[in-house]
Parts: sequence; structure tokens; C-alpha cells
Amino acid sequence: MLYKGVLLATLLASPMALAQQPEIYLLGEFTYKGTPISKAVLLEDKRVTELEQCRDFVHYQIRGTERGKNYYRHYIRAQKTGVNIVPHYTCIETRLKVSEWNDHDFYDKVYLIDLRNGLNFTQFEDTNSCWAAIRKDPDKHTKKLFCAKMSQSISPAS
Repeated sequence: MLYKGVLLATLLASPMALAQQPEIYLLGEFTYKGTPISKAVLLEDKRVTELEQCRDFVHYQIRGTERGKNYYRHYIRAQKTGVNIVPHYTCIETRLKVSEWNDHDFYDKVYLIDLRNGLNFTQFEDTNSCWAAIRKDPDKHTKKLFCAKMSQSISPAS
């Protein structure tokens, strides 16, 4: 009996059992109306464990009138007169390694975010290079392909 317990413990501690589980993130894209400039953030809340829970939050708490659940806490700063920020939220599930978001960090990383077939983040040196990559894409007019500045680092899971 002790042997079976040790064997079970060994199996549970194997790398396969310790493989990183996908995390649920709320991808917020904030576009400055009338410009091609976007900022993006990946917000995580440990209380959200399923993609459907995130989608319900977007549907009812952000777009709807129901309030009360305070997941993914963030604020859109008030802007100067004449500047409109248009938010767009998407729930994603990924194994990518994402650094923690801090609104006070510089948005100095530029990513091409592609949500068409799964999820892909490609980092570019500058915004113009990112936009050039979009112009070459045949699906360049989709809302699931965009360039955004981010303060977070994104890398493959280790």
C-alpha cells in the first residue's frame, strides 16, 4: 500500500502533471477615436477560472447595467477635452507568460495582436513596423488584427 502511495505521489509530481494550466485574461484594447493609436492591457483575476465567467463579466458588467462583481479592476483615465477613448474587451485563454500590469509603467512595447486563429502576439521595434506588417496581410481590415502599445512583456511559457 505504501508503494502505491509513493508511486502516485511520483506521478503527480511529474512534469506532465505540473504543466502550466492556461490562464484566463481580459484583453482590453483602448483606441483613441479618430486615430490608429491603441493601447492594450492583459488583466488577470485569480477569481476568474473559466472563459465563460470572463465573457459573462464583459457582457453584464462592462456592456450591461449589472454591477457588483469587481473582477479585472482597472480605470480609464479622464482625457483632455476632445479626446475620446474607445474600449474593446476580449476574453482569452493562454499559456503565454505575461508580466503583471501596472498602469504607471511606460507603454513602450509594440505588439501585433492577432486574434483570428487562436492568439498570437508579435513584438515590433516601433509602431510603423507593426502597421507595415498589417498592410501586407490580406485580412488587414479585421478588428481581430491590430497593433497596440503595451506596458507588459509577453513571452512563451517556459
